[in-house]
Formats: sequence, structure tokens, C-alpha cells
Amino acid sequence: MRALLALQFALIATSNTLQIPLQLQGQPVGSRAAARRHWINRKVCNWLGINSQAHLPEDAEGDWRKRAQDEQEIRLGQILGHLAGSSKHNDQANGSRIIREIPEYVLEYTPLVHLYSGEQFWPGDIGEHLEHVTPLLNYTPVKYSTQSMNLTNLDDLNLYNHGRFVYLTSEDNVEDRPDWLGGEKNIPDIPEEEDGFFAWVIKVIKQMLPIGTIAPPMQGGRSDAPAVLIVVEKDEGVIDAFWFYFYSYNLGNLVFNVRFGNHVGDWEHCLVRFQQGEPKFVFVSEHFFGQAYSYDAIEKYGKRPVIYSAEGTHAMYATPGGHPYVLPFGLLQDTTDRGPLWDPALNALTYTYDYKSDSLRASNLTPEAPIEWFYFNGHWGDKAYPLDDSRQYSFVGQHHYVDGPLGPRFKHLGRRKVCQGPFEDACTIHNWLPPERLRYWEGPGPGEEREDWNGDERDPPGLDYGSRGGTL
Repeated sequence: MRALLALQFALIATSNTLQIPLQLQGQPVGSRAAARRHWINRKVCNWLGINSQAHLPEDAEGDWRKRAQDEQEIRLGQILGHLAGSSKHNDQANGSRIIREIPEYVLEYTPLVHLYSGEQFWPGDIGEHLEHVTPLLNYTPVKYSTQSMNLTNLDDLNLYNHGRFVYLTSEDNVEDRPDWLGGEKNIPDIPEEEDGFFAWVIKVIKQMLPIGTIAPPMQGGRSDAPAVLIVVEKDEGVIDAFWFYFYSYNLGNLVFNVRFGNHVGDWEHCLVRFQQGEPKFVFVSEHFFGQAYSYDAIEKYGKRPVIYSAEGTHAMYATPGGHPYVLPFGLLQDTTDRGPLWDPALNALTYTYDYKSDSLRASNLTPEAPIEWFYFNGHWGDKAYPLDDSRQYSFVGQHHYVDGPLGPRFKHLGRRKVCQGPFEDACTIHNWLPPERLRYWEGPGPGEEREDWNGDERDPPGLDYGSRGGTL
């Protein structure tokens, strides 16, 4: 035992002299040294026969030697537990899970996301997004502090009418399609072992797999745009792991060759619900509703759920192909396929959240992750342009451009059922992947939000948009 620990720590200590790829799993973009330590940790876990996704996570920025003594003891205990073959669910069994600690099984079952092969608007970095927008209230810029707007002070905008009607508005004409909207640099990298001929073989195999097949483990690529993981502990041993995906632009779908529902800023999400440490259900968001599946029903690579992001709208689905909707005036369809495979666990901001007290905390995986952005009450994109704006048009009450969305805080984190929406609404759990059926859609709402949700079914308890900020 001591020899094995000595081997791991010796390799970590000497990793600065090794030429190791920068692949930082489960962390935001950090230093090369942190990535080397993580790579060594993963390789040692592989050599010792330990699950490569359940190994010890480390800070992206800080030096592990500078951790507080109590955290060092906790992590040393985790390593000893791994090497001794202890259960991955010890925290659940003992009822002593640390408030900032994310259970290892959450990462083990991180959904892999197939982005659309012909996508024009790839994942976006929420920090970079803020560099290209100006906060507007009633189409008028607000007077911001002398400090530049960033993820650590975004909630300061709640001073303006509680932030509810503040819109982070693009400084560029979005119809000029500036590079930051497209996010092409954030296309997931092809993993080293899946490059070239082998990548082609894997792609052919995946295309031939019947829907719902449990495929051999496939390694997803890392995006420079961090995903957001919010873990919410609930009653009766339930843990909800919300994975949020941000895009700087949502391209609406075509109806009769006319496009509706464009907006700046786009938050999509999926939810994996665990009970007593075991995955039970997966929910995928589709516009302002979605679909829920049993874990057994969902497609998997190994044991990780596989989901699909639709072209342009980024709505999430459980299968590739066409996903039609019926509008009052025509047919709308989202399209998904087995495009670039994104592994959000390779780069994520990770948090725990107490929905009863509306308290977000940076997790043990990314302890330096900012939290202030989460409490911004406003919209992550432009307000719908008025009809006298040359970029805007309307038909049968539907608009070419709609409001940008609210953030993850307003995505029903306190839900009791797996589905989002009012508690009294039915929540159907699919135990298989059925053929696609037409579903009626009410049309793109403001930022694709449901304004009729009440209480902790939509908003954090007691939220009156006056919290964390006054009024000017």
C-alpha cells in the first residue's frame, strides 16, 4: 500500500519534467502543471486497475501542496479508499457527504453529447461571452462600475430593477456573424487515441449501431468552452446532477423557409437523477419542455448516457434524426446526428446547490469557480428587437428574434419530479426509445421560459428579484 502511494506521489512530483498532453478532466482551463498532475493521476489509476473517472480530482489553478490540511486528509482518505477497494458510495451510506463534495459517481455517469455535424454555433465560454456584450435596460446602457463586467461581479446588475429586465446585449450586429458567436474554436478536440484511421472506424461503427444500443466506451473530446455542473441533494437519497451547456447564439428553425426564434445566448441542460448512488433517470431539455427516460432506456457508450444537441437550436434529444413539431401555421423540425462527441467532464465549472436556501457553492473539484454570475437575475442575450428594427419581422405572432434566456438559476433546480415545468403537470418516464412522434409546440417564448411556474418549481424559494441587490 505504502509503495503504491509513494509511486503516485513521486510521479506527480516529477511530472513537471515530463511531456504530457494537456487534458484537464473535470476542470476549467488551468495551468499546464495542474493538467500534468491530473494526467499522471489518471494513468496511475489505470495502471492500478482503478476506474479512470473516479480518481482523485485536483484544482485547476492552485498548487495541491497549498491545500488546507483538512482537505489533504480528505483526499488522502479517498486515495486509500480506492486502493483498498472501498465502495464508491461510502458518503451516501454514512450520511456524511461534505457540502461542497461532488460524489464520484456523478462524473462516472456524465452524459456524452453528440453535437450536430453541420453546426454553425458551437459551445460558448460564458466568461468570453461577457467580453462582447453590454448590459441594457429598456434598450439603454446601464452605468456599470469602473471594473469590467465578468463572472465575479455579474450579479451587481441586480441593482437595476433587481436585474430582471437587464439584457446582456451584443456589441456587434449579430447578423454579421462575428466569430465569438460561432464559437468554432470550441469544437471538441478529437482524442489522441481516436485520431486518423481509428477515428474513421469508430465513426462507421457508431453509425451502424441501432438506436438504444449499449456501445463500447467511446472517448469524447474536450471543448475549450466549460460546461457547468450543478449538483443538488434532495430527500430520500436523491441527487440531481444538472449539466448546463451554453452557446452564444441560438439559430431558430425554418418554417416555410422563414426563420423564427433566433436569440443571443442559449442555455440548454440535461439532468441525471441518482438515488442511493445509482442512476435512475435522465431528462433532456427541448426548448421550454423536454423528455424524461429511465437510465436503462437511454442510449449509452459504456455506462455513460449519450444525448444529442440539435442543429442551431441546441435542443437536447435522446436519439439522432429528425424531431418534428406542429406549429399553428406549419411544420418545424429539429435535427440531430452523431457529430463531434463532446465530453463535458473534461472541462467544467462544478458546483453544489442548496435549492432551499438558494446557496451555490464551488465544489471540491473546482474550488475557485466563481459563483456571482449564477445570481444574475437578467437575460444572457439581447432583448427582442422592436419591429422598426430592420433585423426583426413577425408572422402570426412569431418573431424572427426573441429575448435571450435567463440563466441556470431559473431552470427549475428545485424540481421534485424529473421533468421541468409546474409540479401539477404530468411527467412521463419513457422506458424505451420510441419512434419520434409529432408534438405540439406553442412557439418560441421569451428566452424559451415558462412564466407561469411558481415557487421552487421554477424560482428559488422567496425569490422576488430583490435578493442580492437593491433598486436604482
